[in-house]
Amino acid sequence: TNQLGQAVTTSQFRGQALAITFIFTRCPFPTFCPRTMENFAETQRKLLALANGPTNWHLLTISFDPAFDTPAVLKAYGETHRADPRRWTLATGALIDITAIAEQFGLTFWSEDGGISHNLRTAVIAPAGRVRRIFIGNKWTSAELAAEMVKAASDGALK
Repeated sequence: TNQLGQAVTTSQFRGQALAITFIFTRCPFPTFCPRTMENFAETQRKLLALANGPTNWHLLTISFDPAFDTPAVLKAYGETHRADPRRWTLATGALIDITAIAEQFGLTFWSEDGGISHNLRTAVIAPAGRVRRIFIGNKWTSAELAAEMVKAASDGALK
């Protein structure tokens, strides 16, 4: 379910370069989820500002804290990062589904001491659905992600 309360599936992004990352809105560590969100915000700005840039791209942020991160919470969180819902979806869902998607990219998360511990993964998927790149950790920049999205947008496009 996205930040607008609408059902969402990854198949609706077929034909677009897709960057997927995972966060939770209550993350207390500035270099984890907040940095990821800011990098996505900067990536959105960079991609929108490209002259003759691709138009077949989308950002997808999935929360792994569905008990707290409701569509309304995600909408407010996205608004603080100027997420354009036409270009950037914030979503949550059943924990079993989130876990299944996260595991495909090597993301793990678990409850610990009343919070959530996790590693970091951001994946770039080509329009035809092939994984192009997985960024591990938090050292990547918005410039790197934007460049990878531009490459992905023309890589393996659906015929």
